[in-house]
Amino acid sequence: MAKYNYHTHSHYDDGKLAMEDFVLAAIEEGFDALGFSGHSPLPLDNEWSIKAARLPEYVAEGKRLREQYRQQIRLYLGLEIDYIPGLSDDYSIFTRDIPLDYCIGSVHLVRHPQSGGIWFIDGPAEGYFKGVDEVFGGDPKKAVTAYYEQSIEMVRTQKPDIVGHLDKVKMHNKEQLFGTTEPWYTELTDRLLEAVKGAGSIVELNTRGVYTGKTEAYFPSDDILKKCLQLDIPVMVNSDAHHPSQLLSHVPGALARLRGLGFKEVRTPFDTYDL
Repeated sequence: MAKYNYHTHSHYDDGKLAMEDFVLAAIEEGFDALGFSGHSPLPLDNEWSIKAARLPEYVAEGKRLREQYRQQIRLYLGLEIDYIPGLSDDYSIFTRDIPLDYCIGSVHLVRHPQSGGIWFIDGPAEGYFKGVDEVFGGDPKKAVTAYYEQSIEMVRTQKPDIVGHLDKVKMHNKEQLFGTTEPWYTELTDRLLEAVKGAGSIVELNTRGVYTGKTEAYFPSDDILKKCLQLDIPVMVNSDAHHPSQLLSHVPGALARLRGLGFKEVRTPFDTYDL
């Protein structure tokens, strides 16, 4: 099976090393394709997204590398675009002004639908739990519901090519604040999958949480992956690499997991591969 990765972060955002280092590592590993997916600029101070002033440089470097290495590997330029209602730019702003090959739609920052407070689910665990308390009054059900409602709205209105780490809201929870088998929770994930099916998006099986030791389960969980199979929603595997050495981190295990669940293929925005 061909090797690929479409979720990578270089030194333009919160990754390590230059884009070219990822390309050289991918070529050495015999990759068929590699996609760059830097975090899109945000109207909020943060240390992990591409600064708006550097976006043209990111695009130019992606184009340069694609031309320089076109005989050795297929390279694609994308963005991982956050969706924060009322704050983030519409995806069409990026796709209109930048020659993107694809985009990953993700939710890292959950906005309270009434107060507008922001819950950052992807930082240290202390901030995760503090956010539930301070933004959602200590009510994890309200917090998680807001995450999934925001994700559903993202998929329905923005129609990303790939939905990134669909259930990442569980990362720090570890079944402490809420149970991922509770009916209210599975109803939310079912509604999100219905939206994904309607948008024609690909669900990403993201391995980063496992190989960094932040979680024991992939994003998304087996139960959600089984429903993707039942609904004929395409799935792909990405490692969410922040360093060239992570391009294949836990990817063989993830592919084996998909085969074990009954998947016969994985699908990227550009190719379909038999498992």
